[in-house]
Amino acid sequence: MTRALATLYRLLYDGVLCRLPESTAIALGQTALRLIPFDRLGAFRLEDPRLAVTLGGVRLANPLILAAMYYDARILRRAMGLGFGAVTAKSITREARPGHPQPNLVRVRTAAGPGLVNCNGFQNPGLEAFSGMLARIPHRAPLIVSVAGESVDDYVALVRALGPLGDLVEFNISSPNTKLVYEWSRRPAELVTLLRAVRAATTKPLIVKLSPDFADANEAQIIPAALEAGIRIVNYGNTRRVEEPRLSQRAGGLSGPEIFAGTLANLRRTRRRFGAELEIIATGGVDSPDKALELLREGATAVGYFTGFITRGPILARQILERLLDVPT
Repeated sequence: MTRALATLYRLLYDGVLCRLPESTAIALGQTALRLIPFDRLGAFRLEDPRLAVTLGGVRLANPLILAAMYYDARILRRAMGLGFGAVTAKSITREARPGHPQPNLVRVRTAAGPGLVNCNGFQNPGLEAFSGMLARIPHRAPLIVSVAGESVDDYVALVRALGPLGDLVEFNISSPNTKLVYEWSRRPAELVTLLRAVRAATTKPLIVKLSPDFADANEAQIIPAALEAGIRIVNYGNTRRVEEPRLSQRAGGLSGPEIFAGTLANLRRTRRRFGAELEIIATGGVDSPDKALELLREGATAVGYFTGFITRGPILARQILERLLDVPT
């Protein structure tokens, strides 16, 4: 059944979705997620106590995390039933943001496989509207709320408001398609104040979302500052900034299998440097069971992905979990 669903989705993606304009394909996919109860189909889930992990003291049924991209309450509710150990809501800002004008997403074909480049620009409904939606979502799986701000006050206000509505809180200092948060990684010395203020604003486990574009600063300054502030989880990482003339901003964040090698290298180096005192969500380039397995073997606490959810379909989570159970203990 798993193989048949994977083949069916591959035919749909290659034969239909890839032939549509990106904006049309996105609208079609999101409408399907909202309206069709995929989450009621047991084929997408695999429940086994051997798969369980803990992240920041929170129990996850398995180590797979749907990375941040959706803020629609209906989609988040569906996603919690599609086999993930946790689901991340899209980064929310204090005020609503329309995002960058279209085209803000394009497909890319690389030697490693299909990927995406986006310059979404943090399109989101803002704190007040999102809080109202989030309060109505039952947590079928742990929910990670993600926040992004221009100032320390922004982050503190967001974390205080959204922390009680999530199981963990991720704060984004790494999105490459807007100066809103990317600049934080350029000023690691100033992050100490931010990290301490955010840690004091909530009792929920905190996750720092790092950029692969600042590997040296991450290792030398940002991660040590997080540990000093009492933050023990990093999400390494985000998309990689690239030039892309088809986008309205002429540049954006690359995701997909092309960035997997970087994710693996960053994980290995970070685990080697910081050892067991740090929990690491390895995100970037996962589109197959073997890639997820390799990251976990190299020391990832959990594995996040989103582009693989689009290019390989919702059945990818089930495929990965079956592969993990096949590995001899």
